[in-house]
Amino acid sequence: MQIMMNQSEFRRLSPAAQREIIEQLSGRGYMQSERRKRGAQLYWRRPVELSPALAQKLVHGLSDMHLRRLELFARKKRGRVSLKELLAVNDDSDWHALSHFQSVITRRLRRLIDDPEKKAELVKWDFESTKWDRDGNTIVDGVYFVSEQTAAALREVLKAA
Repeated sequence: MQIMMNQSEFRRLSPAAQREIIEQLSGRGYMQSERRKRGAQLYWRRPVELSPALAQKLVHGLSDMHLRRLELFARKKRGRVSLKELLAVNDDSDWHALSHFQSVITRRLRRLIDDPEKKAELVKWDFESTKWDRDGNTIVDGVYFVSEQTAAALREVLKAA
């Protein structure tokens, strides 16, 4: 199908119709609809679900330490890893050491998907699993998790057993 319109015919259209035609012809309309679809899938307190293709992009160029931590999630069928297991990867003892890992993964993820509201996170903390010291001041263990779909995608990409 081919539609022809000269400039004066185009100018007789409403401003909204003109804008919509320009967006469709430039590809921006498609990008905005895709952004809306993806934005609807992002939730607070729920990890982003990765496809194998997106997981491949996420892990490309990561440091060995970050890859080993992601492999832990991949090895677990439900994508749940204890704080102590993640710390053991680099012989760390303080849970604050995982902040760097989480920030690197989150920044990388947010660059790969459109996330203007900064909701997207790959790794989440299970608040119900938090174990405190006797005084209730320091976290001693707990569980980080990714979605089961993400664990499967990481398993495929990282070939983790």
